Amino acid sequence: METVITKKDIAEYRRTLWREAPGTSLKTLRDAARFIDEVGMCLLFACRDIPLPKLYYCSADEADWWAWKDILQARKLAYNGRLVRRKATLVSMQLLPAFLAIYLTGGGYIMYEEEYYWGKLGQLANQVAEYLDRNGPTPVDSLRKAVVPAGKEHTRRFHNALFELQSKFKIVSAGLEDRSWGVRVLDLFVNWVPATVERKAEKLPRDEAIRRILTALVNTAGAVPEAMVPRLFGWSPEESLHAIDTLASHGAVIRGRVRGQGAPWLISPRLRQS
Repeated sequence: METVITKKDIAEYRRTLWREAPGTSLKTLRDAARFIDEVGMCLLFACRDIPLPKLYYCSADEADWWAWKDILQARKLAYNGRLVRRKATLVSMQLLPAFLAIYLTGGGYIMYEEEYYWGKLGQLANQVAEYLDRNGPTPVDSLRKAVVPAGKEHTRRFHNALFELQSKFKIVSAGLEDRSWGVRVLDLFVNWVPATVERKAEKLPRDEAIRRILTALVNTAGAVPEAMVPRLFGWSPEESLHAIDTLASHGAVIRGRVRGQGAPWLISPRLRQS
């Protein structure tokens, strides 16, 4: 028998899980850490096309959510990288090995030198990484002045290099130099990543890593269009379909549809139980 849900079912599920109900918003750093552990991953900002919670909307009005993203990472309570359609994404430390495993099995390297040697890292991004390697954790402003001349175009190139490094597991925020101004201190990912995370990532097969991330996505979103999955994470349609088939055969996700929508959806068993 085909499983059919409504948009209202999805909205009610997300309202509870995503802390949208009155009195459930995140008020403290500890709240945020627990929330990320619960959902596995969330975005920092609104993006209508990605069915994940957004830290900005989950947080109470008085909460310092902008600082949380750096403090959580500095304390190794979460990882902040550009992982879901290259948008700023907070990922739990439990789910991080799966994301890292996919990067490594896709031809990436943890060490920036190897990535640059094989032509997978831009020249300026490599210079930024080299500077951090030589000098240790550095405030963003000081780092920019050290690697590029003054000027709008050079500043743009610098931030593009940071974007590239964040997208390739090369840099992290090691904290804030001045919390009132939110000046980030950057360090190399390899200096930050816990050894246990790295070991798990190196041992995790790619197909299992994909299944873990897909399960977290569906359980957090409640339901997602099946065709959306490869676009969110940059997976091939074939490996996405293989993961979906495997999870569906074990009941970890449910293939169904949303009333009024023609395309097939993936539905969380938790939504059916709620």
